[in-house]
Amino acid sequence: MSIPNDLLPTTCDVYRPFGAATATYTNVPCRLVGDLVRGESDTNDLRWTHYLVVQPTADILDGCTRLAPSNAISYSDGDEIRVPTGVSTPRFVVIWVVTVDQGTPREYKRAYLMRHVA
Repeated sequence: MSIPNDLLPTTCDVYRPFGAATATYTNVPCRLVGDLVRGESDTNDLRWTHYLVVQPTADILDGCTRLAPSNAISYSDGDEIRVPTGVSTPRFVVIWVVTVDQGTPREYKRAYLMRHVA
């Protein structure tokens, strides 16, 4: 199952691990959405600046974990996402990946991203 490709207006490249010299996957159909307002709240332990919508079969990995018995999130670099825009190619680190509407015709993955500025 998947969402219609016309809802994914651009493509991205996935680099594994973050900072790799060559892309693991290229031209992955996606939609990049700015989400700074919800991702940067003071009451939210998980921080992000954007999210990426991709097909449920897209191979994108996050890097967050937690150690029991605490609920505290430990950040580590997940995959790197690059979204070519024609003028520049912003870089993002994958914070968290979730499957949305699993088992339905509208199933997709949402990857929460933090913009990387070198």
